[in-house]
Amino acid sequence: MRSTAVCVPPILLIALGAACTGPDSGAGRPVSSTAGSLVPGGSATHTLDLGAGMFVHGEVDQQSVDVAVTVTDPSGETVREVDGRTRGLESFNFETEAAGTYVVTVAADDDDAGEYEFRVIRSEPVATDPVERLDQLMSPWDGDDRAGAIAAVVDNGELVHVHSVGMANLSHGVPWQRGTISNIGSVSKQFTAMGLLVLEGRGEISLDDDIREYIPELPDFGEPITPRQLLNHTSGYREIYNLMRIDGFGGEDTFTREHAITVVQRQPELQNRPHTEWNYNNTGFILLSLLVERVSGQSFADYMRESVFEPVGMTDTRMKMVQGELIPGSAQGYTPAEGGGYRTTRDLPASAGAGGVYTTVDDLHRWLLNFPDPALGGPAAIEAMTTTAVLESGDSTGYGLGLGLGELGGRTLYSHTGGDVSHRAYLGYLPALESGVILMSNHAAFNLGLGPQVARLFFGDELEPEEEEPVAAEAEGTMSDERKQAIAGDWVLETQGLTIPMTVSVDDGDVYIEFTGQDRTAAQTTSDSTVTIAAADANFTFRTEPDGSVTSGVATQGGIELTMRRAERTTLTAADLQGYAGRYFSEELEATMHIAVEDGGLVLHQLGQSPQPLSPVGGDSFSAEVFHLNEVTFERAANGRVTGFTVSNGRTRGVLFEKM
Repeated sequence: MRSTAVCVPPILLIALGAACTGPDSGAGRPVSSTAGSLVPGGSATHTLDLGAGMFVHGEVDQQSVDVAVTVTDPSGETVREVDGRTRGLESFNFETEAAGTYVVTVAADDDDAGEYEFRVIRSEPVATDPVERLDQLMSPWDGDDRAGAIAAVVDNGELVHVHSVGMANLSHGVPWQRGTISNIGSVSKQFTAMGLLVLEGRGEISLDDDIREYIPELPDFGEPITPRQLLNHTSGYREIYNLMRIDGFGGEDTFTREHAITVVQRQPELQNRPHTEWNYNNTGFILLSLLVERVSGQSFADYMRESVFEPVGMTDTRMKMVQGELIPGSAQGYTPAEGGGYRTTRDLPASAGAGGVYTTVDDLHRWLLNFPDPALGGPAAIEAMTTTAVLESGDSTGYGLGLGLGELGGRTLYSHTGGDVSHRAYLGYLPALESGVILMSNHAAFNLGLGPQVARLFFGDELEPEEEEPVAAEAEGTMSDERKQAIAGDWVLETQGLTIPMTVSVDDGDVYIEFTGQDRTAAQTTSDSTVTIAAADANFTFRTEPDGSVTSGVATQGGIELTMRRAERTTLTAADLQGYAGRYFSEELEATMHIAVEDGGLVLHQLGQSPQPLSPVGGDSFSAEVFHLNEVTFERAANGRVTGFTVSNGRTRGVLFEKM
């Protein structure tokens, strides 16, 4: 078995500043503790003399000041950067490659000052034993004062190790245990898929029928949309949760599953023709739960219990159907509170079908056993679930029916992550090894990137080694000052309809990258055209045009690739700004937004929401700091007058608001 010391960051480029952090710190008495205070913009350093191959886990208690934490190695290179919560515990961990003095810098915001306490919780050799190494990796969630997690390892069909940390319920002092029941979010989708396949096996439905045969009130968009397309995310329907955010709904606001029908009925056209684009979509899975009820004559919860869970022995598993439903023995969801500590959260409402499964590690183990020996559904159902969808273009999506299909170390991997408001889950299965990893947590900031990492810990001997990152001959300083100035400026990162404004700046020869609403982050140059933020596993490649200009490029993080282009910044006059101002109405959402000119810029106002300044991205495109208003693009009539704008936020695109 092979150990790994690589920290897997969140796969979201906009969250660079919080890469690889857990929520709070590890458990136990601190190895060392130092109190301090900071003036606005001030900083303090804490030095740690460490040997090579050490694991360090610590925290900064932001008692009355918001800080950013930076860890540098003996050569001065940044190995970790953390800037998440504004108060409470800011957690960090890192592993040492070289022996020497490591410096942890604690820096206050320019407009903040106050007291903090710096603590080192664990300082010990990086464990080589998989069980001990897993304990280190889980340390950010370990303690009786924080929401926790559980990890389980299945080896050759046997549940060989279960490791739980932290609390399932902070109010009542209930720790995480092997039998704790927890919400697994979108990991639920594979169970919904099996429920549909069971109905098809009984001859009661066909996955290739028009969905309108079962839910006739859905609109006809000119082409049939099938249950199979809903199961593999290629329908073209709007994503309900992204859409509802535009309408001002928060994740915990209540609406019924039937609202998924309303969302589709109000959709003016498909976002894409069926089976031409893969776009992760919860709307379709909620609709499928309604299909099951109409065909089976049972509630979705009863059908899933009798036809899916009980046949494989999942007796502690159930569907949560309504907001506030009591589930005995379940983990309460928590999210870090801005003032420190936690607040409880409710689940996503109406998620049954797309989510809503509450289960245990033992029941998920029983589910994994059905893949090699399918007592439920038979080989045909397993083959259907584990066959990737192929788009009209011939491109594979890497997704089957409610299940992600990929590889790890040269082995086929079936996997899915899950996230409700605060609950998190990962389920990964290596069919060739009949082995897998189960993760569940009730902490909103739990790092699901641990899933593949734990698999490598326990099954490393059966997997191909990870490819080593090529090391530049002279990593830092290989980019000339002239090239650094050439890449400086405003940029836009784009993927699946999502745009992320980014600024590259140069200060005293050092390159910095900054995203809207975040502090700038130091980047290391690795060649004449590339820079990296090692702590976040983020890499940026800038392309040079024949005329010497730099106008495009590619950014990657955690396997996600985003295109980069220069932002077309223009100076907006007072008259330009007034042209955008006004009230706008969306017939699709039956919602109103107001654009106002304030302090020389545009501010978007929406009932019940905080005012959101709009930052120009280029032309008539703007972006807000909040995800649900990621891209606001104004439309004009032939005479140049602004007539409306569209809002896009990744899975939902082009929602029209017309000027009133």
